[in-house]
Amino acid sequence: MRDSDRSVRSPVDRRRFITTAGVAGVTLLAGCGGGDSDGGGGQETTEAAADAEPADQTDTEAAGGQTDTASGGTFTLEYVDVDGDRAAEHFQPVIDELNSEYDTQISLNFREIPYDNMKQQLLTRVGAGDEPDVAAIDQIWLGEFYQSGKLMTFNDVQDQVNFDDYFAGFQDAIVQDDDFVAFPITTDVRGMYWHKSAFEDAGLDPDSPPETWSAFYEAAAQLHNPPETYGTGLIVAAGIYSVPLFGAGGQFLSDDGSAPTFQEEPGVQAATVIDDIHNNEEIGPPEPVTGGSGFPQEFLNGQYATTPVYGSWMDFFGRNEGFSNEELLNQFGFGLTPHPEGSEPATMNGGFGWAAFGTTEQPEIVKDFMIRISDKEFNRKIARETGRIPTRQSLLDADEVWENILWEEEIKGMLEYGSTRPVNNWSVVSEELTPALQAVAFDRQEPQEALQQAADAVSSQL
Repeated sequence: MRDSDRSVRSPVDRRRFITTAGVAGVTLLAGCGGGDSDGGGGQETTEAAADAEPADQTDTEAAGGQTDTASGGTFTLEYVDVDGDRAAEHFQPVIDELNSEYDTQISLNFREIPYDNMKQQLLTRVGAGDEPDVAAIDQIWLGEFYQSGKLMTFNDVQDQVNFDDYFAGFQDAIVQDDDFVAFPITTDVRGMYWHKSAFEDAGLDPDSPPETWSAFYEAAAQLHNPPETYGTGLIVAAGIYSVPLFGAGGQFLSDDGSAPTFQEEPGVQAATVIDDIHNNEEIGPPEPVTGGSGFPQEFLNGQYATTPVYGSWMDFFGRNEGFSNEELLNQFGFGLTPHPEGSEPATMNGGFGWAAFGTTEQPEIVKDFMIRISDKEFNRKIARETGRIPTRQSLLDADEVWENILWEEEIKGMLEYGSTRPVNNWSVVSEELTPALQAVAFDRQEPQEALQQAADAVSSQL
C-alpha cells in the first residue's frame, strides 16, 4: 500500500539534465522507470508498492560516500530524491561551494526513484547497510527511518537553520523523540477542484463553490449526468480521508500517539461523507475509486465534475494533458474542501524532508551540505524554480516564490487551516484504515463498524 495520496509527476513536467555536459562532477541516474508508476498518480491504494531492488553500484560515481585517499581525497555524495521536480542542477552550486572550502574533492551522484518504489528501495538499502548519504523522504515515512537508528540528527544546528520559521505542522513532523532529523523542503495542500463549465451548464456559480457538505451534495446532484459525467469522484484512502476528518474536528491518534481516535464521532462523520457520495446520495461513479494511474486525467477530461479532496499538484497533470496554465485557471476552480456546518474548514499538508544518514563516511561534509540546502535563500530558489509551496513562513509573502504556482491566493488561504498526519505511525494507520474506508464505499460495512475494526487493529500495533 502506498503511504501517501501524493501523485508522482511525469518527467516531462520539468527540466531535467539528461547528460552531465556542463555540470562538473554530476552523474544523473534515472530511477526505476520514469513518470507515473504502475499504480499511477501516487494515490493511496491497497496495492503493494513495487519492491524493487536498488541498482548495482560498482564504479566510483555510483558509490555514494566512497572516498579515495590515494588520489588526495575524493568523496561522492549520493543524494536520492523522488522522481519529480528537483534536479541535479539545483544542488551543483552547493557542491561547488563545498569544494571551495574542503581539501576533499567532492562530486554529486543525484539519483531519482519513482515515488511508488522509493520507500521500499530505501528501506531495503538501510537493511543491507547500503544507505545513501542524503535522501528526500516523505514526512510520513520519517518515523520508520528514524527507528532504524541510522538517521543523522541536527539538534546542534537547530538555531542556525532558524527552526521556528517552519510551519508548526512541519516542526512536529521532523522531530522524533526530541531529535531533529530532517529539514522540510516544500509542502502541498489538499482541496476541492471543479469544472467551471460544468457549473455554468448546471446553472451554478463557478466562482462560488459549495462550502458545506450538504451544499456540496446538492450541487453534485445537479452536476451528475452519468455515464458521461459523475457529480463527483473521490479516491477512497486514508490520506484523502484526512481532510474530512480534520474538518469534522477529528484526529487520527491521541495527542501522545498511543491510541487511535479516528473511530470517534468526528471520524464517523468523515467516513459518512464517503458513504453519502457512493451509497446515500449516489453522486459518484458506480465503482468507488481506490487508486490507479488514471484519476487526475479522468477528472481533467471531464469524467468527474468535481473532486472534493485532491492535492495541489493537479496542474502538473494538466500540463501533461496539454493544458496551458491560463487554460487551467480559466477552466478549473480550486478551493477549500467542504466541511460540516458550524465547523472550520481544513486541509492536510504533505511534503518531503531532507534527511541524512549518520553512516556516511564524511559526516562533516554531509552535515554542511544539509545546512546549506536548508538555508532560506536555497528554499526560495527551490520553491521558485519547481513551482512548489515553501515550508518557511517568512517566504509566503515573497512574490517570486509564487511565480509558478497556480491558484496562489486560494493556496495561501488554505495554509491557515493545515494539519499533518501522524508521521510516527502513519503506515500502521493507513494500512488498516484504507481497507475499512473502502468497505464503507462499497457498502459492505457501516462507517462506525468499519472504523472500530480498523481502530482495534491499529491499537494492537501501537
